[in-house]
Amino acid sequence: MGRVRAALSGVATPRWDRLLVAIWLVGFAVARSARFNERDPYWQVRAGLENLAGQPLARPDTWSWAPVGGDWYQNSPLWDSFLGLGYAGGGFWGLFAVTVLTMAGYFLLAERLALRLGARPLPSLAGLLAVFCSTLAMLSPRATLAAQVLILGAVLIALEWADGPARRLSWPVNLTLGFVLAMGLSTLGNWVHLSFLLIGPGLGVVWLVVWFFAPVTRAVKTALSVAGLVGWGLGPLLSPYGLVGGLERTAAVQAACQGVVVEWSSPFTAGLPVELLAMALIATVISAWAAVWLWRRVRRGPVDLALGAALALATIAVPACLAGLTAIRFLGIGLLTMAPLVAAMVTTAVDGIRRRWQHTAGSRWWEYTTGRVWRVVLWLTAAVLTVPTVVLAANHAVPAEAELVAKLPAGCLLYSDVGIAGPTILLRPDVRVWIDGRADYYGRDRILSSYRYRIGEGDHLIPVGATCVALDLSLGESDLVRKLDESPEWQPAGQVDVYRLWLPRHDR
Repeated sequence: MGRVRAALSGVATPRWDRLLVAIWLVGFAVARSARFNERDPYWQVRAGLENLAGQPLARPDTWSWAPVGGDWYQNSPLWDSFLGLGYAGGGFWGLFAVTVLTMAGYFLLAERLALRLGARPLPSLAGLLAVFCSTLAMLSPRATLAAQVLILGAVLIALEWADGPARRLSWPVNLTLGFVLAMGLSTLGNWVHLSFLLIGPGLGVVWLVVWFFAPVTRAVKTALSVAGLVGWGLGPLLSPYGLVGGLERTAAVQAACQGVVVEWSSPFTAGLPVELLAMALIATVISAWAAVWLWRRVRRGPVDLALGAALALATIAVPACLAGLTAIRFLGIGLLTMAPLVAAMVTTAVDGIRRRWQHTAGSRWWEYTTGRVWRVVLWLTAAVLTVPTVVLAANHAVPAEAELVAKLPAGCLLYSDVGIAGPTILLRPDVRVWIDGRADYYGRDRILSSYRYRIGEGDHLIPVGATCVALDLSLGESDLVRKLDESPEWQPAGQVDVYRLWLPRHDR
């Protein structure tokens, strides 16, 4: 028994705590990357493969059997190409690897920033996992996740720079290097995702906040502030379609999606899943908590670089959370940016509880807040979860629809849910779809038409011209499903899990 106690006491060092947190975060990334709900990454892989083959970024649509006309513009061409490169190198294992690396990179960046804000490893893990579990829908190989890596990376770069090189370099050198780095990162972000048209200039303000608290001369602060604001602000000029073209694409997305696509709708919209409402409430509570926490830190002091970094994160995260009350997509940006700050706030809360219990006469709860018990529990739980994580990894990003998609007749014209269309575009280039996840390309009218068809209220049973139908029955059998089953023109041709296929009757 003494050996066991000795072994466990060795786990109680900060060095092992960092390793424990890393194991949990990487394991979470592996499990989540194995199978995700988002389906756009599959058609983005196809887009990336075409990019790598030399096709122009803006090109005529070749995936639809009923194109709406005009060119299709990619909103994340560099990310699409990165996904395509992973898939070209290893199929779904390659896509899985890209997803794991991106997600784990974001998780570990969040943990690193949390420590710089004053958090400790184990409370950080609790706070980070709470945020990640509330944003599961956003954790997939989306370009927005890559953008989150750039956001947190930009804050960490500013923090490390202000804490070191900025003090050793003259203001002209800081100005030059700051401008080059800011413009380079802003340009990279705009190629990763066009949301950086707004995020980029916002990060210029974030850098300004960090520099304000930097322990450097006023001349260096001014030089770095100007370099950041100008560099981050000029990045959109070098975006794939330039500043004007990028703004046009952003406006097109909003015009097509506002109020009709879930992530562009308010979480309070009737009929949406209750977890989205919960996500909005969590974001509101965390934003209010962050405001109080920051105010107390400012009043209590010290007003230092760590506090500056916390305020810098809040500069983006809190407005995004508030904007998320009108459009769900901003909730994810806000919460994922807030994650390091939440970890620091949880650490402060734990410290407050420990102090209160410590001075409570006769209380034994104090023994369980020192970390020893939790270290043992977390190490044992991590060991137990290793096998399920490996089992999940075996899915390696293969879509659940893959088996059904393989059953589609060669060259058929598919009418399906948007989700099924994504894997079809990647796995069956011979099959063309009626609609997929490119909402800005198809436009509002096509999106609304797809909803009417899905509930059985379209102009026809299904769009005229379709030669195969595949639907997701996970939300129950709609009127359309019942009508297809009873139709004299269509017959069920197989079902895989919750996905059902219909083909024309032979005597049609």
